[in-house]
Amino acid sequence: MDEQLRILKMVEEGTITAEQGAELMAAMNIELPARQTAVEKSSYDKKMLRIIVDSVTGDKVNIQFPVGAVRKILKATGKLPIPEQNLQGVDLEAVMEAVSECLDEEIEGDFVNVAASDGTTVRIFIDK
Repeated sequence: MDEQLRILKMVEEGTITAEQGAELMAAMNIELPARQTAVEKSSYDKKMLRIIVDSVTGDKVNIQFPVGAVRKILKATGKLPIPEQNLQGVDLEAVMEAVSECLDEEIEGDFVNVAASDGTTVRIFIDK
């Protein structure tokens, strides 16, 4: 770890370029920290979270946001922009928790399917 810190410090000071630092780390068999993970997350963040609501009263809602935007919305507000008046009988707090956990785990496909007692349905999923 000391070698990695020294190399990073040299890059920070401008003694070597970032590319030279990466080459040094590779030559010393030092794994690059979290670079691949950041790339993978950014591709997940570009996928679309879709919310489809069909209410008993005939209201139909079809919302889609990039996952990265949804993460920011959840972090700022703690909830998604779902029209709550059409979701009587749906535990929105539980839905938000499920969505948040699924985004953290980078789940794809359907992860919330709700059929409320009044016949309203909610489907939340990640579209590839």
